[in-house]
Amino acid sequence: PHVHDVAFDADGALLVGAHTGAYRVDPTSDEVSLVGGVSFDAMGLTVQAGTLVASGHPAPDNQDDTFTAPNIGLVRHTDTGWEQVSLAGVTDFHMLAATPAAPDFFLGLPSDRPVLAASIDAGRTWTDIGSLTARDISIDSMNPWVVTATTPDGLMVSRDAGLTFTDVADAPSLLVIAADPTVEEGIIGVATDGTIWAGGTMEGVVWNTVGNAIGEAAAISVSFDGAVAIADGGGVRVTTDAGNTWRTVIRTDDSR
Repeated sequence: PHVHDVAFDADGALLVGAHTGAYRVDPTSDEVSLVGGVSFDAMGLTVQAGTLVASGHPAPDNQDDTFTAPNIGLVRHTDTGWEQVSLAGVTDFHMLAATPAAPDFFLGLPSDRPVLAASIDAGRTWTDIGSLTARDISIDSMNPWVVTATTPDGLMVSRDAGLTFTDVADAPSLLVIAADPTVEEGIIGVATDGTIWAGGTMEGVVWNTVGNAIGEAAAISVSFDGAVAIADGGGVRVTTDAGNTWRTVIRTDDSR
């Protein structure tokens, strides 16, 4: 029905967190498969050390020990299927962030309180490190101390792994963001008016428009080779030429 989050894995495959499960889109054929063959409401989703991790809610017909109601906490997918990592039944992370620069470091935005939660042991234990009202977060791909958040006060950056934040001068007002691994401290994001912007958190960075979302954007992600995926009113779309052309890889109810 609709998509909550998108992320690329190290092989360039697109991972999609949707109301009916987590999906993998093959980077060459665009073939879509349900990860683990199990349906659940996948909210936050990211890749940590090559492994897909997610949060959300169990499906009504799948109340087993892996997906604990009402909130599944943090789960990961391995060769043997989905397994519980932490916070079973307790927490629903609407957004999760990880970085290849520090594989055991996670950040999350719980749905039940305006805080930033962090884990330094690959998601096994979590600590609320500070108050934060944010729609989206990202961790820089090369420097794990650099964390970016979209807030009611605009785009904010932290240089101490999320403990304190300051505003990013001259940045557009963004709704959803992703770290751009092809640029030092790079950020790509979608503004409230649907404009897609590419820029960063370094002083003096120039922001450039690279396209427009269809309707309201739910999530955006950038691969290591510069491909961009967006979930919006057009479904899930991918560009490999800086927004000049897009192809739709998943159609949602809103896009039909």
